[in-house]
Amino acid sequence: MKNIPIITGVTATGKTAFVTKLSERIPVEIINADAFQVYKYMDIGTAKPSKKELAKVKHHLIDILYPDEHYSAGIFFQKAQELIADILNREKIPVIIGGTGLYVETLAKGIFNGPAKDTKLREEYQKEIEKNGVNSLYKRLAQIDPEYAARISTNDKNRIIRALEVYDLSGLNFTKSHELFHQPPKFKYDVFVFTTERSVLYERINTRVEEMFGRGWAEEVKKLLEMGYTPDMQSFSAIGYRETARYFDGEMTFGELLKTIKKRTRNFAKRQLTWFRHMRDLKYIDVMDRLALKELEDYIGENYQ
Repeated sequence: MKNIPIITGVTATGKTAFVTKLSERIPVEIINADAFQVYKYMDIGTAKPSKKELAKVKHHLIDILYPDEHYSAGIFFQKAQELIADILNREKIPVIIGGTGLYVETLAKGIFNGPAKDTKLREEYQKEIEKNGVNSLYKRLAQIDPEYAARISTNDKNRIIRALEVYDLSGLNFTKSHELFHQPPKFKYDVFVFTTERSVLYERINTRVEEMFGRGWAEEVKKLLEMGYTPDMQSFSAIGYRETARYFDGEMTFGELLKTIKKRTRNFAKRQLTWFRHMRDLKYIDVMDRLALKELEDYIGENYQ
């Protein structure tokens, strides 16, 4: 069986547009590998495919949860594998699209089935964060598991807590524990990483953030708040949602909001590249190189049917 193509990479590089164009020559179905496009009502800020794109190509794992529901790499791993098998059985071509590096790596390498969550431990971690800040936990993680700590943000509270939780429950750091508690993937993948030079990327990011607000992103967040969803929910950790909620609370001006979101998105793009650099056997595609994009389109069109 041929490998399954994954189109991933940095934000604002046209991944969905590429596969939509590809669908004109081969019968593809898209499986979403973005951590936030799964949520209903969160369309603009998550850069969800347009109605036109959704109508043109069948998409999976989009709009499947309400904003107060939980999603994870483990849930994605199980659902994506089931979808791939179903799409192949219908003689279609599954293509994975999304820039959430953890999800892409989990799908390609397998899932970690380590110790279950421990509520008491997590309460202790939360108390430590409230007292000394999340950086105190990150410093501890860096001592226990410098390899994993280098791959995540110093402010990534959820991943820091999970890594420390696994260590405290099993005595193994997160990197070593993955070797023991590992469920391998059912399929093999070809991973194509979309990127471009930093100056071009940052310009695209800044432009896209402004366009998103022009299309009603602020109103989208306001509606979510009016529906009773709150910034402490997992879904609001998507870039821009908590910041916009703070804007509505009068904590910043609109100009400060734009500046903050642009900066956070640029930093996110850097973290994405850092994550992918730790993965092996990736094929990088410069999205400003039209010839490279055409060659990739031809390659997938000719080799995955």
